[in-house]
Amino acid sequence: MLSVQAVRNPITTSFRVPFVIGYTGDVVRQSLKFVPRPDGWKLSYDAPRAGDWAHGVLRLRQNSKRSGRPDFKTVNTRRQWRCMTKRLCQVCARSAVDPDTGRISWLLSSEEGNQARDGFTNAPPTCKACIPEAITYCPHLRHNALVVTVGDCIPYGVRADLFLPLLPTVVPYERNAVILLSDPDRELALARELLVRLTDVRPARIER
Repeated sequence: MLSVQAVRNPITTSFRVPFVIGYTGDVVRQSLKFVPRPDGWKLSYDAPRAGDWAHGVLRLRQNSKRSGRPDFKTVNTRRQWRCMTKRLCQVCARSAVDPDTGRISWLLSSEEGNQARDGFTNAPPTCKACIPEAITYCPHLRHNALVVTVGDCIPYGVRADLFLPLLPTVVPYERNAVILLSDPDRELALARELLVRLTDVRPARIER
């Protein structure tokens, strides 16, 4: 699996906090329940509302406006999802699509080697203008940055907490599980991040 760490440096505040980074005020406490279906069960909020589900998966509810302090160990589910589906830069939230070629700019970790081609990732795109900043402030990427362009990105799965119908919904059966959108278990999951499959991945140069 491909991954990329967020731009982060907890010591300094001389850089922008990436758009996808979570904040301490993002949390919205909501009670969960299971809803019976003809072929099983479906996870739901006690008071469901439009926008709770995407691709048949219940999404974590979070405030869309940033409040509190940045939490560099988390991402905001809604902002991460928006960057993935709208092809927006995870740092500045502007389009990561090249207007001339239509290709999407992406910054990944090179640790996966050849898996960087046509793989899947939980990291949203990074526009060309923000790539140097991301590499500068992320210690991991300074040694492992892989800059590519992508032909397209297709929703593939979610990183989620998995619940079981016969157990209380207070504690998930499994945390941070990778669940494919084709998996029936997606209806028992509370998604935190969208995973996308990258297609037509090509190496690119870092523009400084």
